[in-house]
Amino acid sequence: MKIQKLYYLLFGILLLTTAIPSVAQSHKNVTPSTKLTTTLARTETQRPPTKTATIYVEGEKTPVTLKLYKQSSPKFSTYYPDQFFVSERLSSDEGTRTYFYVNTTGTKKTDAYVSVGYLNFIKNLGQLKQFVDGKRGLIAFNGWQVTNRTKKLPYAWAKEKISFQQRKDNQLYLGNVILGQSKGQTFYVITYYPAEYGDGFSPRENLILQNLQLGS
Repeated sequence: MKIQKLYYLLFGILLLTTAIPSVAQSHKNVTPSTKLTTTLARTETQRPPTKTATIYVEGEKTPVTLKLYKQSSPKFSTYYPDQFFVSERLSSDEGTRTYFYVNTTGTKKTDAYVSVGYLNFIKNLGQLKQFVDGKRGLIAFNGWQVTNRTKKLPYAWAKEKISFQQRKDNQLYLGNVILGQSKGQTFYVITYYPAEYGDGFSPRENLILQNLQLGS
């Protein structure tokens, strides 16, 4: 319990000082050969270093180039628009946090980001829910005002999304905490940004979330 309280404090301070899809596959009823098995494994783990996508910003189609982000521990990968975000990984004995900070002008905006967090002491969704939404959890610690909760999400790994808002220095911030679980990994995603960023931030945030794959 002391470790968890210390972790709340450390990550809470970090958040405050910074102002802060699994693809279903069908297989025919055949016995795969060694060659086929090897080919499938290679296909599932190899993702191209870049790819393109199209998003809608203020009703207009906008083409974007996506860069692969991949880490080995914890093992996950995703794509992100590197013209808009810059990635940064923080780790400690307690766990890891990977940030994608808005970086459109060459200077990262620490109050606008998507982050993927893993805690070593979190083993299941119940523990994660308590850490995030408990009486002394992440949401309460940071003074975030919950505005909505839903379990209907377009990402196979996502189990629940808690939306919130926060007013700091006369500015309104919006965000979400998404509880995730896939391939034996339990984790959470935080999105946080000034409300005025919404039109440009949300569709690009979605690119990171929809391309998130665990164990690859």
